[in-house]
Amino acid sequence: METSSVDHQNDLLVITCASGKQGSGLVPRVAKDWRRLRLVCHSTKSEEWLKREYPRAEVIRTDLSLPKEPERILKDATVIYHVEPPFAHRQNVMGFNMIDAARKVAKEGTFKHFVYASVLNPQLRKMIHHDQRLQVEEYLMESELNYTILQPTHFMFLFPVAPMLAQENPVYKANWNANIPFSFIALSDLGEVGAKVLNEREKHYTAQYPLCGDGPLNYQRICDMVSQEIGKKIELRQLTYEESVQAFLMRIFGTLDADAESIDAVERILLYYNRHGLIGSSNVCEWLLGRKPTNWLDWMRAEIQQIKQQAH
Repeated sequence: METSSVDHQNDLLVITCASGKQGSGLVPRVAKDWRRLRLVCHSTKSEEWLKREYPRAEVIRTDLSLPKEPERILKDATVIYHVEPPFAHRQNVMGFNMIDAARKVAKEGTFKHFVYASVLNPQLRKMIHHDQRLQVEEYLMESELNYTILQPTHFMFLFPVAPMLAQENPVYKANWNANIPFSFIALSDLGEVGAKVLNEREKHYTAQYPLCGDGPLNYQRICDMVSQEIGKKIELRQLTYEESVQAFLMRIFGTLDADAESIDAVERILLYYNRHGLIGSSNVCEWLLGRKPTNWLDWMRAEIQQIKQQAH
């Protein structure tokens, strides 16, 4: 039986973007076992929320784009689960700076494991954020650090179940061709995989894990599934390319006035998804979980049940 060197009482685990979607599936799992947690976030609102939810954790509010901040974030750290802000400006440089800081801490003798949350199929370089994460993966592989690379696919939560339930005549506005297939993963499954990798440590050194849970499924099929479940026909309305870009920018940044690189990244991902989607195999995820990953139908039913419970 393989053993892990993880010391849940003394090892310091750092998680970046801890209040984000990926953090929502991971942090509650590791908070039960890891006594020393350093949760990193960007906004004052996130900082306050993390302090309320995880009073034992150290919470740091910072800007990951500042080149010196990774050294402060990783001071005395044992392991990092590094998530980068979606479509952030110079996302690759954020990764490079964090890896450089980890190398420095490793030379001091405390750092043991760099877990990088990348993206499925980063070699699809027509998408800027894929290309930048591919660069970070390469830099990490050549860093001489002990690393694990997680490559999750499209997230199930991106489908707006709650508005479909709330609307009398629900309309789903598709940002790309609704007949193009995607693979999906539930945030809870990704969090379970992440916690496993952190807790088992050495077993996952130098591994790259493409993570898909269900699919390929297209959004037309998803609308049909949700319609049947909620008893209301969902009208699927295809947005124009320009409308999709604006909707995506507002969802991610809350403004249309993003920097040029971020706008380029959004424009390219929409063009790519419209033609190719994003698909992969669920085999690796099933092996890591030791069970079948959550499928879209089960995720949707659990989401609807949770929404109805919160309404009461």
